[in-house]
This record gives sequence, structure tokens and C-alpha cells, in this order.
Amino acid sequence: MIDMKNIIRYSSVLLALASMPLLQSCDYDDAADIAKVELGSPEGEYVINASDTTFTIPVYSNGKYHIEVLDGADTWLHVTGEPSETDATLTLACDVNAEFKRKGALALISDVDSRKDTIVIKQKGWLAAKLAMDNTSIVADGAAGVVKTVVNTNIPFDYMKVEKEYAVEGSEWIENVNIVETGDGTGSMEFTLSGNPDAVAPRAAGVLFSYTDGWGDRVSLLVNLLQKSANNTLGEVLSMDTFIDKYATGKQINDYVILEGYVVSNTASGNAGANEQRTTSAIDYTVSKRTVYLEAPDGSRGVSVLLSSVEDNIFEQYDKVQILMHGTVAKLKEEPLRCDITGVNKTMVTSRVSGTKSDIPVKERFIKDLTDNDVYTYVTLKDVEFPVRKGSLVPVNDGYTAATNANRFSEYPRLVRDINGDDIYMVTNTVCTYRSDGTRLPYGSGKMSGVIVHEAFPRMDWRDGADPAEIDDDPTLANIGRYQIRHQNKSDVWGQMKDNFEDGFSALLTEYRYWVPNKADTTMRPSYGKNGWMDHTYSRRYTRSEAKEFLNATDVQHMRSGQTFCYLGPVGNGTNPLFPAVDKNNTNVNGCGMMLDLAEGRDQISQDLADFVSYNPNGTVEWAGPNAKNSAVKTINGTGSNFGKGWVTNTTYTGYYNQYWWDDEDDRPYAWLFSFSTAGLSSDVVSMQVSMMNQDQNYFTPRYWKAEWSLTNDQSAAADKDWRLIGEFTVPDVSTWSNTLFSSTVGFKQINFALPQEILGHDNVYVRLCPVNDLCSDGSDYANAHMKEKESGTATNVIEYFAIRYNK
Repeated sequence: MIDMKNIIRYSSVLLALASMPLLQSCDYDDAADIAKVELGSPEGEYVINASDTTFTIPVYSNGKYHIEVLDGADTWLHVTGEPSETDATLTLACDVNAEFKRKGALALISDVDSRKDTIVIKQKGWLAAKLAMDNTSIVADGAAGVVKTVVNTNIPFDYMKVEKEYAVEGSEWIENVNIVETGDGTGSMEFTLSGNPDAVAPRAAGVLFSYTDGWGDRVSLLVNLLQKSANNTLGEVLSMDTFIDKYATGKQINDYVILEGYVVSNTASGNAGANEQRTTSAIDYTVSKRTVYLEAPDGSRGVSVLLSSVEDNIFEQYDKVQILMHGTVAKLKEEPLRCDITGVNKTMVTSRVSGTKSDIPVKERFIKDLTDNDVYTYVTLKDVEFPVRKGSLVPVNDGYTAATNANRFSEYPRLVRDINGDDIYMVTNTVCTYRSDGTRLPYGSGKMSGVIVHEAFPRMDWRDGADPAEIDDDPTLANIGRYQIRHQNKSDVWGQMKDNFEDGFSALLTEYRYWVPNKADTTMRPSYGKNGWMDHTYSRRYTRSEAKEFLNATDVQHMRSGQTFCYLGPVGNGTNPLFPAVDKNNTNVNGCGMMLDLAEGRDQISQDLADFVSYNPNGTVEWAGPNAKNSAVKTINGTGSNFGKGWVTNTTYTGYYNQYWWDDEDDRPYAWLFSFSTAGLSSDVVSMQVSMMNQDQNYFTPRYWKAEWSLTNDQSAAADKDWRLIGEFTVPDVSTWSNTLFSSTVGFKQINFALPQEILGHDNVYVRLCPVNDLCSDGSDYANAHMKEKESGTATNVIEYFAIRYNK
């Protein structure tokens, strides 16, 4: 290791000497060269084995130096022999380490000048520190005495740090703590307690044992100690039904009662509970970390517990726990009926025993069979699928999420449907650890698991003039269904699903995931199969007017390519530790999950856009993957300062948009139009999926929409009687940075519609998606303006996915 400061110092001396007047030539001629002092080792840290007794370190030196052992390591680290004045290998001695990892340091100190180099020596240990208990909660009698329990540890007690925390400040009743070694890696943990003077109330405390080894690695054990009252009473263990019936009043609980259940949430996933969007640009990310779902031992129902602090969440998934409810508040909410508990901290845990998934009651349901008693319990949904076949669990503009340290969007509900045609949203937080990690979603069918919840989501549905504070009191506000499901592990999503669509229970009649334009007749063709076409009615073939037509000259379509956010990940620009920065020079490494089956002719390709097909080294083929020849795929996941945001720009042809939605002259809507055949088709379940959003950042895009079907393609007012309603829905506006609303979004709204049996058996069936009226937002509220207040042709609505499915 070369000290540049010394080089600079001696170079300065030489320069000074060279510039002095040559008063006597002999002074210059006789001047000796001034050597540069060198001292150090090429590495600053060395690791040696536990069994080593000697080891070597290379040292660079050109002068005398001596060695000092630092940090008290001279008890096991020894210098042998004299240091060399030249580059050499230094041999040192050490004792065998029969204990835990340890660390010391050596100082190489120059005898010529002030040069010094410090080297860290880390030695492994034969022992790995162990500190654990089967049940980390202890219940003691109310009388004074010593309480003993078994602890699994190989750490001497005098190595440990002990910290006490009492539930009631100023009440210090643990007189002494000790661990006595009993052999075979176990010890007797002993607490000396004073008597509890209260005749009614038990009291609680937490004792934290910790040990940090020489390398800085820490093990710890939190023990919850609960002492009974002076009358030796603790509290009655109640069934969950009894507890809810008697104590879910919204008032503080004064009785000493205990609630028992299994922890079915997993804090580590980042998806336990819904993080609170406090303002349009601030999110409380502690909520999920403080949320615990407790399921009754028989699986009959569950409760949600919001802990007082993140530090109070000492629970692991599948723990069986008992919690003292004195001082907490349990509130019963309706529509659906559910119980939320607040005011719980770690000192209230009277029993905690680790468990496994096999301990949890098995609850498998079809979506239609879910009841309010399933809320806050762990349920497996049977025969389900992700019908929107593109994107990650959270396919959003990550310029507004935690991935880029923005706090404007906290979660995304993704559509799930089952074999019966019913649907539910799977909710994923933007801080979920695996939500956009590059893994393609399974597109076959199977089982998905998670905790059933009920959550409002204003990004999908809202009401003009509403305030977010109204959500708790108005079950219709921001309602996205009676139930949702929150996965708690990655295996909940991928572990029980078939990967390929062809292995699922449904088949596609038609599907639009990416562009397949037919320039000859100016219609869009399906990306899957060859059944039908897609069009837009702002076209002279429907308006009968040359003035009322938009035709994209490049692609010869009545629409343009729209931006989507279906990149699989990873995402992130490095501003949040949860999301390391992606390589800004190679942002598209995993594509968008749109795998193609070209060999069987299922997926279609336009030759004009063939260079968007990615032929991957592993033999798979996909749309807009990293190996496609078109340079536009290199912009996926953002470029420049926008890298890592999950963007899929309109140059990659993964969305469809049009800007004409209302005919002010005739006071009628324009529509997305789809045609397909159902001839010869018989199925008990037929459905339609749409993924849509308004992307005009200047707003004034239709809010209220409807889906209709007909056997005629007539778009005139006189033919409206021939169009039958499928369903009505709302479409959210895209968020803008300067004017983000609680009701605006950065992800598409995925919707499922059941289709009637009457739609089957026809050569030509037509579906149109059109505004119900011209109500829209002007950017200040949800639906407070009319489209005619702004120039026509600027209201951007984008479809990223459309499909008609039926059960095989």
C-alpha cells in the first residue's frame, strides 16, 4: 500500500531543493537522494480459519518498522520474528478459535517517519452462535419467586447484553436475570421476580437477550414475560367468535382476556397489509410492517391486528400465539363483516410457538363460495387464472412508486378469475419484494393462496366530490369487490399454477395483446387466432362523413399505438434500497411476458412488425423481448433519466389508443368495436376481459363507460335498440406529477365481464365499448366537467388488452 501523502511530501522537498540558488556547487553535487517511504499490505482485511495456528501476510516495505497488536487481540494473535526492511511475507501466529468468530488488528508502524498501516484480521470460529426458545412467552405466578425455563444457547451469559422493557413505565419488578449452562447446548433461563401487588391486573415486560460476535453479526431473543395478578389470575382464553361477539365494540377493552390464533401474514413479503396513502404524495409504509392477520385455530374466522410499532411485530408466519387483549380496541366493521384490532404491542404476547404451513387449517374455495368468515384467514382459491396475459404483478408506471422513491401509488389490484366465471382482485403492494422481479406470471390455471381481505381502492372507482376520509363510513366508495386476496409468499402465486395457457381450463375465442394491423381493410386483427377484427367508430365507414374520421397514416388504422407498463422487471433507479438501480444501458432484460406460440399458429404476426419478435437463446419466442431486432425494444423500462420506471412506450405496439369519443353534433359516443364469430361454439362459461385507462394528462376523457353486444354492426341511433348491455364501468385517468389525484392511476384497470349464453352460435357477433355520457374530469375532481368543454380529438383512451374466453 503506497502512501500518496508521503510521495507528495517528499516530491515537494525535492522541488524546493532544486529551486534553491546554487551558492556552492558541492552542496548540490553531494546531496543524497531522498527515498520514498513505502509501508503497507495489499489488502486491508484477512480472514483465517478457526483451526489455523499460523498465517502469512504480504508486506511492502523499504525501511524499518515495527508491529503492534490492537483491539485486545494480543491474547490470541501473536507476532513472531522481526519485520524485514524490504518487501516480504510476514508470518504470524494465532490460537485455535474454539468459540465464536472474532476480530483483531495489526498496526504496521514505520520507524523512519509517521507512516502507519492498519490490517484487520478476522478469524472464523468452531461455534455458530445459537440463541432460541420453543416458546418465547413465559407466564409467571403472581407471588415473588424465581421462574425458570429452558433456552437453547451455546453463548455464555456474560457475553450477552440484556435489555428490559416494561409495559408500564416505572414499574420495575424483574429483580434479576440469569442463564445457567446445563450442557448439550441448553441452559436454564432464570428470572427473579417481585410479587405483583395488584389483585386484578397481570403485568407484562419484554426482555431482550442479544450477542454480537467479533465480526459484528448479531443474534437476539425477545422473551415476553407475563406475571399473573396477586390473586394468581391472568385472563380467560376466548374463542375468536366469543371475543368478537363480546368485545368488538370500538371501545377500549378493560377485561383481562386472551385471544388465540395462528399468524397467517408474512411481514417479510412486503404484502401483509395495505400501506396508507396519507396524501397524494406521501405513503405510510409502516402499515404493512405492523399488520398481522390472526386466524382462529379451527380456521373459522380471523382478525386483523395493527401493532403499535414496527418493533412490536415479533411474529413469523404460522406462529401460534396468545395475546392479552386488555387495553386494546376491537372494532367490528360491516360490508363485509370483519374485526380490526389496534393497541397491541409485543409485551402483550402471552404465548408464541413457531409453526409450519401444515399447522394451518386447509381452506380451499371457489370465489363464489367465499364468505365474511373467510376475511383475514388464509385461503386457497381453486381453478383460477390470470386472464390478462402480459406484465408483472404490479404493471404500473414506476416513476410514481417506491421503485424510484416516489410515493404516489401504493398498490395494484390484478384481475383473477376462476372456472365458474367469477372474479376477484389480487392486491400487491409496490414494496412487495418479488412483485416485479422479472418472473413471468403463470398463464395456465391452478390454485392461488393468500389472506382474504376487504380494501377500498380509489384509483379504480370513485365519486365526484368525495373525500378519502369517507371511505371507512361508506362501503360503496372506492369499492372493487366484497373480497380481495393478498398473497403472502411468492409461492402463493407461482407454486400451484400451470405455466402455459394451453394447460388451463379456458380457451381464447379472440385476444388483443399487441398490434397485428391489416392495412388492406384498415382493421386491427387479433394477436391470438384469426377470429374477427378490432376497429374504432370515428371512421367514415360508420360516421358516413369524410370530416369525421381519424386514420393513422403510418399504420393505416383508426387508432394509434399506446403506451403501457407491462415490463416484467426488475425496475428501480437506485434511489430506494429495495430496488437497486437497473443497468440504464440495458433496461429491457426480461421482456413483457407476451410469449408467442408461432409453431402451432396460435399467435399472429404482421410482417410489417416482425422485427418486434424476440427469438431468445433458450428457444422461447416473445413480443418485444430483449432479443428483438427493432431498436424500440431497447427503450422498454425507460431511458436516460427515466430508466427503471417500467415504461413500455408506444413505439413497441403493446397498446391501442384513440382520442375521439364524443360527437358533439349528434350528442352520441364513438366506440371501440370488436367483431368475432361464435358459430359452433358451446360452453357453460363465456367471458370478456378488458384492461383500459385514460392517458390524457390534460384530462377531459370519458369517465363512465358501457359494454354492449349485438348481432348487427349498425352504429346509428336507430340501431341502439339492437345493442344489449353487458355491463357499465368507469375508466380512471392517468396521474400527472403536477396534479396527482387520489382517484388517478398509473396502472391499467383490468375488468372481467360475464357474457350471456345468447352470444353463442352466431357467425358475426359485435361488441362495443363506449362512453355512457360525456362526463369527465377537468383535473380538479372525479367527474365534474363535460367533454364538449374542450376541443374534440384530445381525449386519449388506451386499451392494453381485450379478450373473449370460454371454458373448454
